[in-house]
Amino acid sequence: MAKDMLDAICEAEARAKNSELNAKQTAAQMVAKAKRDAAELISNREKQARAEADKKLEKAATDGEKAAAKAASEAQRECDAISAAAGKNRGRVIKKAADALLG
Repeated sequence: MAKDMLDAICEAEARAKNSELNAKQTAAQMVAKAKRDAAELISNREKQARAEADKKLEKAATDGEKAAAKAASEAQRECDAISAAAGKNRGRVIKKAADALLG
């Protein structure tokens, strides 16, 4: 009877060791999977953030080109207006300068 009890204790101990080993292996697998999942999640988020940044950069470049074209157009209109005003007054300015020189 003592031998049976001793065998049962040894068997229970072996089962406990196997359970502990299985639990450690399962935990290690879960940790490895969690790390892989986290790395994949980070990678996907980085790709998404890069794509969003590229879109914003492209939009900013397009907006900048539009603003530059608008500013150039406005500057050209102002130059044209100044040239037209100068053209209208050119004769008077020359006449006044000649009158002042000839006295």
